[in-house]
Amino acid sequence: MKFNLTQKIAYNAIFSAGARIVEVALALIIVGLTTRYLGTSGFGDYIIVVTFVYIFSVLADFGLYSIVVREISRAGANEERIVNNAFTLRTLVGLFILGSAFFVSLSFPYSWDVKMGIAVAALGFWILSNTQVLMGLFQKHLVMDRVAVAEICGRITQLSFVWITINLDLGFLYIIASIFAGALLNFFLVLFFASKYVKIRFRFDFNLWKKLFKQGFPLAISAILVLIYFKLDTIFLSVLKTNEAVGIYGLSYKIMENLIFFPAMLVGLTMPIMSRSIFTDKERFQLIVQRTLNLLIISVVPMIVGVFFISDKIVQLIGGDVGFVDSPVVLNILMIALGFIFFGALFSNVIIAANLQKRLAQIYFVGMVFNVITNFIFIPQYSYFGAAATTVATELLVTFLMVVVIYKSLQYIPSFVIIFKASLASILMALVLYSFSNLNIFMLVFLGGIVYLPVIYFIGGISKEEIGKLVERT
Repeated sequence: MKFNLTQKIAYNAIFSAGARIVEVALALIIVGLTTRYLGTSGFGDYIIVVTFVYIFSVLADFGLYSIVVREISRAGANEERIVNNAFTLRTLVGLFILGSAFFVSLSFPYSWDVKMGIAVAALGFWILSNTQVLMGLFQKHLVMDRVAVAEICGRITQLSFVWITINLDLGFLYIIASIFAGALLNFFLVLFFASKYVKIRFRFDFNLWKKLFKQGFPLAISAILVLIYFKLDTIFLSVLKTNEAVGIYGLSYKIMENLIFFPAMLVGLTMPIMSRSIFTDKERFQLIVQRTLNLLIISVVPMIVGVFFISDKIVQLIGGDVGFVDSPVVLNILMIALGFIFFGALFSNVIIAANLQKRLAQIYFVGMVFNVITNFIFIPQYSYFGAAATTVATELLVTFLMVVVIYKSLQYIPSFVIIFKASLASILMALVLYSFSNLNIFMLVFLGGIVYLPVIYFIGGISKEEIGKLVERT
């Protein structure tokens, strides 16, 4: 059966959302097993390793992912040439930058286990990062289901490795090695699926490399600046406070992070269409942006409200009784930041589609400066609570500046009116959650869903045609 464009969008959105929910569940199980095995301090070490290496993986991106998505979506693009050169460039740059993570960690006051963990995790992150420039290929052809399958298989492998490690009591470094095991399978599956569209091989077209570097550099700077204000709070905590503080904050942050999949998935599906229509069909472009924003609002408002009522149960389910008593409050604060992250995912891609990467870099620079200053002020006094509040304030500032740039450059701001309908439905959902707060978390999530979804539908927040109309048939 052959799908038209609208059907492909709907299929990819539904399949990717379902698969991502499975992946998030697997990731949270991994976090739950890890916290119980390592304890608060050991989990703090785990968070330090993952955060430290993640910083280097972002440095290695050089904006290639977003540039590849945009460039292969243009009419007449040489897909094979762009993808393979970007893949080669990312592989070599990643090897150099991630390979240096261990040596840089030697200058930090971390234990030897943490430093060795950084070396092991860096290898896994490098392998996984090499697949990221291929994501644009799957987005363009609307076959993100292949990516979802690869990611789920990788998570299952990681979970199996963690389970074996715990049962054999192999220790901290083997928990870290599970990242490498999952990344390796994910990598080979992505390569296999990508080969249907492009024969993946190393290519050394230095003129194209220069072009990719030039266009990607503002995005690389943006990514580094985002990285500083998105992850530096954990590094600050690791230096200024204890490993236990890192563990408490890291558990809440991990939960919040795993909810970011939806905006990334939805905006990823619509980014190629936005890139094609932004300069050629203004009406269609604005329709895509508005419908995407509507879906993001309808999704994130009940998440924020719902988590407020069940955050203690979420932390209890994942962290157990090993010292994460303040994590529910931290999670509630971070959920507010999640709302702005949802909006920022869309607005940043609109700015990229409009070829305004330099403006985006400027926004992130302001956000970085604000975040570093406020972290230095509030973390010493308020620890993880200060870090969480600073994250909220930074995301609010960055999102506001993105809206300003979009308005000045495109003379357009999408409507946020639907937020009132989403809030009304969420309030009714909250009343139910409060009334039945003695139930277990799974029942509460189910109750929240069966209250919110019918209400948002009947008050006109979303219709059954909404997703289908996200992109008009061409």
